[in-house]
Amino acid sequence: MTNTRNICAAAEAAPEEMQQVGALPWRIARNGEARILLVTSRRSGRWIVPKGWPMKGLAPRQTASREALEEGGVIGVLSKAPVTTYRYMKQLDSGANVVCRVAVFGLNVRGTLVDWREKAQRQRRWFSLAAAADTLDDRELSEFVRTLDAASECLEAPTGVGGRKPSLDEILMLRR
Repeated sequence: MTNTRNICAAAEAAPEEMQQVGALPWRIARNGEARILLVTSRRSGRWIVPKGWPMKGLAPRQTASREALEEGGVIGVLSKAPVTTYRYMKQLDSGANVVCRVAVFGLNVRGTLVDWREKAQRQRRWFSLAAAADTLDDRELSEFVRTLDAASECLEAPTGVGGRKPSLDEILMLRR
């Protein structure tokens, strides 16, 4: 969702760093393993999380939810606050490179659409946490996903829960 008005608004907020919002779509597979949905970028085809420019009249988390729907065809329950932020270099349509800071909201996916707005422009794929961390180009986001993977391996299950591993939702709650 790139338009000049949104880019200008983001630049006015922090001239040295433009602001974006994104979603980290996740679910728990039938085998109990946490999975993260990544989508390809339109221009380079690299694997990313759904993200975009702030939208006038929408709260950041609403924009993140909309980006997940448009770019990845997923709907779900969004975290109330960002679970992480990361920076990356973005090349604008003008050819200029700018630093963008992305506030990322966790999205517990409840539904996946067969058809969605950007289906013809992107691929989407579910990855294990370790594979997502290896696949992501953005170093800071990759490191965050690695901490989620390590936390899910190291945390002990709460007493009385039958020895199950903590859910990604529980791990993300610990990070707030």
